[in-house]
Amino acid sequence: MLIDYLRYVAFAGRLRRFYEEGLYNYVEPSATTGQHLRFSPDYLDDRIGLRGHEVIHDLYWESHSRDLNFERLKRDIGLAGDSDAVTGPQFKIGGPPATLSYREIDPPKLEIIIDIDPDHWTERYSEQRSYEDIPIIYRRAGPARANLSSGDKLLDSQRRGGYGTLCGFFCTVDGPDFALTCGHVTSVGSRVLVERRRQIWKLPVWSSFANLGDTCHHAICGPGGGIGVPVRAQIDAALITVQRSMLMPTEPKVVRQATIKPISTILQEEPVRFRGAGRTIDTLARVSAVTVRKSIDLYKDGTLRHVGDVLMLAHRHPMYIVQRVSRPGDSGAAVRQDFSSAGYHRDLNQWHGMVLGSDEGGAYATFAEHLWGWAAQQIGDSNIEFLYEV
Repeated sequence: MLIDYLRYVAFAGRLRRFYEEGLYNYVEPSATTGQHLRFSPDYLDDRIGLRGHEVIHDLYWESHSRDLNFERLKRDIGLAGDSDAVTGPQFKIGGPPATLSYREIDPPKLEIIIDIDPDHWTERYSEQRSYEDIPIIYRRAGPARANLSSGDKLLDSQRRGGYGTLCGFFCTVDGPDFALTCGHVTSVGSRVLVERRRQIWKLPVWSSFANLGDTCHHAICGPGGGIGVPVRAQIDAALITVQRSMLMPTEPKVVRQATIKPISTILQEEPVRFRGAGRTIDTLARVSAVTVRKSIDLYKDGTLRHVGDVLMLAHRHPMYIVQRVSRPGDSGAAVRQDFSSAGYHRDLNQWHGMVLGSDEGGAYATFAEHLWGWAAQQIGDSNIEFLYEV
């Protein structure tokens, strides 16, 4: 259930050598487009029932006993002891992913997922394989695609061919404030325009573009990071300097303060939602795994870059047809908690991360905690608050 425990196993624990070296024995490096790790769904059913949905319910609805329920959850999946010792530094681009330490009494049953480019699929990937006692599942999935599309919300005035989504705002005490989106949506020094729509009820009447601000801080993931190279913390994000008046949206949107969701409390199967620019309703999804590394074509030019240590999101319910979890224009969308009536007011606005892109089987999102850490470093202010529109 604990996504952070999966990160610990992949980046610092018993599967670290597998993801850095052992993959060579299970897949051709040129054939794989990503690798992921999750708890076995059958194991979750056996240990805590209904893939943990009841546990997730209790953690949010029974706020008075949340800490006790969290400790019970760790015990039920075979973990013990405190998990408050970070084995690496705080988030820093180019450094190893920082994780907490976990003591395994009865190690949970896990599943390794390896993405295979459909052009490289062979019958060998239909065979059942395992690493030690951990099943390996091969999945047909090409590189992820960045979700840029015309007609959406943010536009780089110096570059044509795609739009993205405003994730939200990092606010300082005395200003200036900064808008957040994906790095591949805009470029360094570019002026960014934001779409203003006038609606009657939910019917669009007209729209225009207004100046949002200039891109002042920018980070993009590099082309390295394939098999045999240790996973390094990278980020795809941009900060745009904005005037405080831009934080006062027209009705019916409302700006609300968000709580940064700690990575250590994100659970597999947890329900989330996000809304890309141009949509009238939220997309419902769930946390399905931690992605160790994934190839992604950010600019749709055939150049593959590699992201690592991100959330993988899946459809909320099984689908009979192949349909992407996120669609064009979703890049930059804020991934948020989907319990509309649980917990205290601040808990209702928990921010999990930001959508990067998607492939045939899932969407990928940077952790909110990493985005906040990067933004605080760039702005030079550890007291920034995050706001998003709903």
